[in-house]
Amino acid sequence: MARDVSQKPGKARVDPKEVARRLERIRNTVQQQLAVDEDAGLSPDLPPETPPSLSPGVGLILSGQPNLSSTSELEEANAVARVGALAVPPSQVPVLGPLLTLVRRLTNPLVKVFIGHHLAHQEAFNAHIVRHLNEIGARLEDRVRGLEEALIFWSANPGGLDGRLQAALNDYDAALRQRHMVLFSALGEELTTLQNLARDSASRHHLDLVELSQKLDRRFDEKDEAQAGAMQALQQHLENEMTSSLDRLESTAAELLNMRAVLREAMENLTRQGAGAPSTAAPRATSAPPAADAASVPAAAGATSEPAASAPVFAWDGLESWIEDQDYRSFQASFRGDADEIAERMRVHVDRFTGVDGVIADLGCGRGEFLDLLAEAGHRVVGVEINAADVEECRRRGHAAVVSDLFAWLREQPAASLGGIFLAQVVEHLAPPQWQQLVDLAATRLAPGGRLVVETINPESLYALARAYVADPTHIRPVHPGLLEFLARRAGFFPVEVELQAPVPENERPMDLPIAAFVDEPSLQQLARSVQEQFDRVDRLCCAPQEYTLSATRPGGSGGGDS
Repeated sequence: MARDVSQKPGKARVDPKEVARRLERIRNTVQQQLAVDEDAGLSPDLPPETPPSLSPGVGLILSGQPNLSSTSELEEANAVARVGALAVPPSQVPVLGPLLTLVRRLTNPLVKVFIGHHLAHQEAFNAHIVRHLNEIGARLEDRVRGLEEALIFWSANPGGLDGRLQAALNDYDAALRQRHMVLFSALGEELTTLQNLARDSASRHHLDLVELSQKLDRRFDEKDEAQAGAMQALQQHLENEMTSSLDRLESTAAELLNMRAVLREAMENLTRQGAGAPSTAAPRATSAPPAADAASVPAAAGATSEPAASAPVFAWDGLESWIEDQDYRSFQASFRGDADEIAERMRVHVDRFTGVDGVIADLGCGRGEFLDLLAEAGHRVVGVEINAADVEECRRRGHAAVVSDLFAWLREQPAASLGGIFLAQVVEHLAPPQWQQLVDLAATRLAPGGRLVVETINPESLYALARAYVADPTHIRPVHPGLLEFLARRAGFFPVEVELQAPVPENERPMDLPIAAFVDEPSLQQLARSVQEQFDRVDRLCCAPQEYTLSATRPGGSGGGDS
């Protein structure tokens, strides 16, 4: 699985030699453009030009006229520089002039006494100013004289000026060429260095890419090996899991068949024992009604009632020898859960009686958990239970409850007198002929708009049969949801709905393995999908919801009583 990463497709590789040649050509071109011919400058040997004539007035200045270092103003300033040495000028005032002149001369010494110090400072200041002006005049005269000599010289020799200019230009040109040569030389060295660095970097990157490619190849090889090992281990685990699941299914099926044979034998024995004196009591559920009473129950929607003697009857009396009322309550507490847990599970059924008027009868009410929920929702309730200990508990909770066989209690009620009938985990305690009798009798005792709600175990769930159904020895036979729905429609109920509930816990279900997402081979993907389909079939067979609830309503206006 080696991969060549020396060149990337779609990108041309740059040739370093071509880059160097291009840079050298650019440098030569620039040097040629900047090069200056040694003979292209001004020639110092050109013939002297004709000296220009001086403009009017220049000759006067150059000949020393006027005198720049001595002017009339400067001479007058030198004359009056000493304030104290000045004579008193005669006054020009008419008539009093001589008198004023005399007074000034007499007071002159006195004035010097008072302001002589200030006069001395003024004289010193005046002296500095005059000397400074004299010195500036002398320097200015020297500068003008030098300028005069230069003008005379360059006017007489104009070629000398051209030579100096040409020499200065040549020096500047040489310095400029030297500077450019140094600059381009440094630039060439820098480009060469960058070229070498780029070449070294490209070489290092190439080596790094090759090393990285080799590492990736090793990682892919390791991943392929690990995936192959994982798939092999997973396939082995799936085979083991399927074998184990099939073994458990076979064991459960054998256990169910054995339990069925034991129950059938027990039913036959009880039938033979009670043939002379049929019992009138059953656990939670009740025994079948006598033949005369069964015949008196009207058939709804064309249903026919069979005599009770035509089917085996499972009686509570047959188990009294080894289980008492209190023992059965203890068994329920450990098997079904405590009262709070059961009440929470049954809370969903309260909404099924929304809008129902009249008394709601809980047949097989047990400890009264559902009676509490119905009363809390504002319904009138009554409980019917064959277990006397449970009835006492219901009465202690404040509910109306009776110890009675459910068939006997229903017959005692007037026609169309009940608003609702509820049975939770009861019908599986009845023999098959009693199922139709129960539904038909409920149809006659419910008022128009009344509702029949039946909760029972789901026989389509092997998990529920193995974990719950076979654990209770008073169970006779589970009722298929399709059969119970048919019986309700046959009795005249409409609408009739069946809702599955109590899903199997996720940790008890077969593990869902999305194998197809981890394999690439088409054959392995097909195998993974087949395995997953088998797991789904096992899940649907074993782990269907554990319970279902049938909700059936008596249509308004229909009904009737016993005939």
